[in-house]
Amino acid sequence: MADAKYRQIADDLREQITTATLPPGAQLPTEPKLAAAYGASRSTVRLAIGLLIQQGLVETRQGVGTYVTEPVTPLTVVLSREEDWRAGEPADAAFQPTGEPASRPTTARFQAETISADAEMAAALHVAEGTTVVLRRTQRYLGKEPWSLVVSCYPMDIAEGTALEQAAAIATSAARVLAEHGHQPAGYRDEIYARMPDATETAFFQLASPVPVTVVSRTTFDTAQPIRLTRYVYRADRLRLRHEMGSIPSSSPSRSSR
Repeated sequence: MADAKYRQIADDLREQITTATLPPGAQLPTEPKLAAAYGASRSTVRLAIGLLIQQGLVETRQGVGTYVTEPVTPLTVVLSREEDWRAGEPADAAFQPTGEPASRPTTARFQAETISADAEMAAALHVAEGTTVVLRRTQRYLGKEPWSLVVSCYPMDIAEGTALEQAAAIATSAARVLAEHGHQPAGYRDEIYARMPDATETAFFQLASPVPVTVVSRTTFDTAQPIRLTRYVYRADRLRLRHEMGSIPSSSPSRSSR
């Protein structure tokens, strides 16, 4: 019975949110007021609010209250684009959001280290799990908003002795460094999946409530072997993926009837 009650409360509040009776940015009544309004216990009201938080409809601000979340317009990323390594583009140039150049992501933090390859890295790079690989990580922002985490890893036998080992940003693109050492990118394979964020991703995206992330895992190959694995991690509710093939007009005017 209590289960049905909290769902009824959540359904009613959801209806108020979707009809803008409670518009974006509006504060919900306090738990005691909601409990009195619905004739329910505070624990039942708390369950109802928790359900709305899980659905991304409201957020709780510590010490302030619960507010209706602002609607988010997802940005589109074109999967079929490759970075132009000859022009010095970095790996994350492949998945730029569509729109004006002024909205291009910027790097706020860079990190490089050696780690032990996890199962996904090992399978993608054709090395044994636990093998040492070079990892390079960047945090990307759109203005002040967290946009994506980009993590590239390289087999040690390819990265060793190159600028990829340096714990600092390099002057040229990583793919150009690979090409200069005999590993010119020749092809890509993408795997796309959604999962819940880990602690690092939760902190980076400033997630106050559970929101899945979308991961695009791109393996880069030369003519003989995999040479790089790059994971692009985004908030799932702020991303729309698009794949394009063939010649596509820049605009699609309406066809006149005949």
